[in-house]
Amino acid sequence: MLPSLALILLVVVSFWGYILIEGYTPLESLYMIVITFATIGYGEVKPLSDTGREFTMVIILAGFSLGLYAVSQISTFFIDGELSKLLKLRRMNKALSNLNEHYIICGYGKTGRKVVEDLLAKKQKVVLIEGNPERVEKLKDFYDENLIHLVGDATSDEVLMQAGVDRAKYLIAVLNSDAENLFVTLSAKDYNKKIKVITRVEETNSTGKFKKAGADFIISPIEIASERIVSIVTTGQDYYNFLEFTEGKPEFHDYKFGLVLINEQSDLIGKTYREANIPQRTHLVVIGYYSANDELQVNPKADNKINFGDRLLVFGKDDEINLLKDLAYNH
Repeated sequence: MLPSLALILLVVVSFWGYILIEGYTPLESLYMIVITFATIGYGEVKPLSDTGREFTMVIILAGFSLGLYAVSQISTFFIDGELSKLLKLRRMNKALSNLNEHYIICGYGKTGRKVVEDLLAKKQKVVLIEGNPERVEKLKDFYDENLIHLVGDATSDEVLMQAGVDRAKYLIAVLNSDAENLFVTLSAKDYNKKIKVITRVEETNSTGKFKKAGADFIISPIEIASERIVSIVTTGQDYYNFLEFTEGKPEFHDYKFGLVLINEQSDLIGKTYREANIPQRTHLVVIGYYSANDELQVNPKADNKINFGDRLLVFGKDDEINLLKDLAYNH
């Protein structure tokens, strides 16, 4: 941009300089500029005065200096990778425009990094938004063909739209504060009513705000720690150690955990777990259930009754979980 402006200014000054100093016609002045800049050396249009020669020398030196500067800028453009960055940006924008049903991760802290790595291991398309300079620096050496990294503020609507929030399947907000995660949740739901939002909450009294904002899943580290402790003291077993044990085991590749909501029309309502006979009917393992007040009950007893609004935490294959969903929604 700067070399172009300088060149235009030099041509204008030269054009009017020859007219005012030597009395050249506009055509003669233009011709003189061309042969001077091109260093053709056809000779002067008319004999130049001493002032005219001095002016010409200044024009030649200025043109030569401008040429060197332009060459250095072009060299920098190629050598410093500016062209590579520009091409990479264009490829990224094209890839973003083609994404659909992808995952957006806001934040690349410890949690965000683990989520990204796990999703990429499952060959999912991921768009990561991170603006922290230190974390951005760490990402320079991290590459995966399914990962697109955007440098920016995830609370910015413009950045979220660039990430394709209107076409994404999930948005996972694990930023530094509840306020940032809440803002991202509101924006995501505003642009895409169908997107599933998973957000981390540091302060337990913020949970209600996130529910009102439309968050589909709210993860509280404090509640997880509490549930883990309760699981140990009430059952003598650690459910979370079981999760760690099953992770990466090939024999558990097709197995997953699921939450199944008991609908008001389900014939499971009012039955005890013994009467419901879920393991025999679905081959699922019932780990526990969340009651209507969101309390986790681990390892339900056979005489415990199933109530409307309970969410059963089960372990099994997709088709088995879908079978329980049918039982949970229908008569």
